[in-house]
Amino acid sequence: MHPLLARPEFRLYIAGQTLSVLGDSALFIALGIWAKVLTGSSSAAGLVMFCYAVPMLLLPLGGLVADRVRRRPLLVAVNLVLALAVSPLLLVDGRGHLWIIYVTAVLYGLAGAVLAPAQSAMLRSILTERQDFGAAVGFTQTMRAGTTLVAPLIGSGLYGWLGGRAVALVDIGILVAAALAFLALRVPEPKPEPSGRHWRTEVLAGFQHLRTTASLLPLLIATTLTATVLSFLQPVLFSLIQHGLHRSPQFLGVLETVEAVGALGGSVLGGVLIGRIGPRRTVMLGSAVFGLGAALLLVPSVWVVSAGLVIAGAGMPAGVVGLATAAQALTPPQLMGRTQAAVNLSLTAPQAIAIGVGAGLVAALDFRTVLAAMVIGAVLSALFLLGKPDTPIEDDEEEDEAAEAAASAEPAVEELTAAEPTADPAGAEASAAELAPEAPRLQST
Repeated sequence: MHPLLARPEFRLYIAGQTLSVLGDSALFIALGIWAKVLTGSSSAAGLVMFCYAVPMLLLPLGGLVADRVRRRPLLVAVNLVLALAVSPLLLVDGRGHLWIIYVTAVLYGLAGAVLAPAQSAMLRSILTERQDFGAAVGFTQTMRAGTTLVAPLIGSGLYGWLGGRAVALVDIGILVAAALAFLALRVPEPKPEPSGRHWRTEVLAGFQHLRTTASLLPLLIATTLTATVLSFLQPVLFSLIQHGLHRSPQFLGVLETVEAVGALGGSVLGGVLIGRIGPRRTVMLGSAVFGLGAALLLVPSVWVVSAGLVIAGAGMPAGVVGLATAAQALTPPQLMGRTQAAVNLSLTAPQAIAIGVGAGLVAALDFRTVLAAMVIGAVLSALFLLGKPDTPIEDDEEEDEAAEAAASAEPAVEELTAAEPTADPAGAEASAAELAPEAPRLQST
């Protein structure tokens, strides 16, 4: 057993996060099916995804909340409030109640904007030794990938068996269980102190940290590029199935399951590699692996395409493990929520745009051309990191103390305006330099 798993606070954290992701994913797929059944419209079902995604634009505000209150009570409260917010679904019995489904999706999106940065910040509070960061991120990504693999099956299967109300009841129970797991955590959390800075500066502090940390920004750029070309995969698969494999559209479900298996393996692989080759090389390898898998999709064979999807599916999670580990290692605890929010938004916003662009490209070009562009993008992402500074993830007590001192130092008193949202760049650079002498999460991740 890994030493981390012997720690009860880490096990409780994993349990709380896994339950939260399980409830989120299972209900999300059920809401889309529910809207489709009530209306017969695919657009109505797609609107569920839109209602969930739009509030994620508030991630920077959610990150600020996660950094300005104690994380454990926040995680408990948000899961309990979300359980209450799901309860109106028990009243849905016809098309006239469709609005309840949409409101629930919006509330889930709002909760996600707080939960994602708060969970990452909570993990930072639990970990006391920097060499544990890689293993911890690997464990959390593996559990997330495994949960994401089974949750849609649970959500759709339970809906088909007992209906939407049953899914809502199960989700309420899961959210309450997640809240209880976080409630049982016993991690000392000092009361956050207000910085006295302008609120815009505070909200954007995570982005400022990413921009000024020399060994973190390149990892974010490379991972974002790979995530963007990955987003082309969904529309490409439809054309690949029709024109390359000559199968029915329903075969997409099989291929997505194969890809999810690869993602689970990639999360495990990333957790193993991060302590051996470091974050930069892990991100490079993840991009290269994705490019290799995408190249195999050019071969019109079900078996080769399946192998390619396993490989491509493994690439992105491995890269995310590298990025998330670097973010944990290079970010002071009091800034972790905003930094994770900035990482998540930096990854998800380009992905959302790329899905639409990918659909347009597939309509205008042969899907093989789009696949070739994906391979080139992944390779360029890996090459971009050549020669970039590495991120140390081993413990250095003196560096940690200096970083904490630099991060907690207040800027000189000065007038802060919206047009001049300073976040003490010099101090941020000094903090990064202390942590990385040689010298920014999304799932979503």
